[in-house]
Amino acid sequence: MPTLQNSRWEKFAQNVAKGMTLVDAHADAGYERNDGNAVTLSRRPEIAGRIKELKGAAAEAAVVTTAGLIAEAEEARLLAMEERNAAAAVAAIREKGVLSGKRIERAERGGPGEFDWLENLSADELREMITRAMNGEGFAAPSSETKQ
Repeated sequence: MPTLQNSRWEKFAQNVAKGMTLVDAHADAGYERNDGNAVTLSRRPEIAGRIKELKGAAAEAAVVTTAGLIAEAEEARLLAMEERNAAAAVAAIREKGVLSGKRIERAERGGPGEFDWLENLSADELREMITRAMNGEGFAAPSSETKQ
């Protein structure tokens, strides 16, 4: 649907699509403040259609996609390179890698040596632990408690 011919109607429709109340949108479009007239104007088919169209366009623009995020990271990288900021450029490259699935960030949880006891498990103990975890019993040391 093209822009409405009546400029005040168009302004009203844009205001409503942006989230203004009908009364505020009506007044901002140059009309005398009137609740009833604002509601009546919003129900005109051409205005209601225009509001729906504008809200749809805004929703489409707000959609976040992986491709869009990668493009934004590339813009950030280019700006960082232009500003000769190597740390920011590397951060943008890293983010592009994560977004594209080429780089997976992993983090260890727990303190140093906290999982050393796993190295001392026998094959049977390890199998028991995996079976318990798969049965929904959680991830815990096997019953023989080989944890040191």
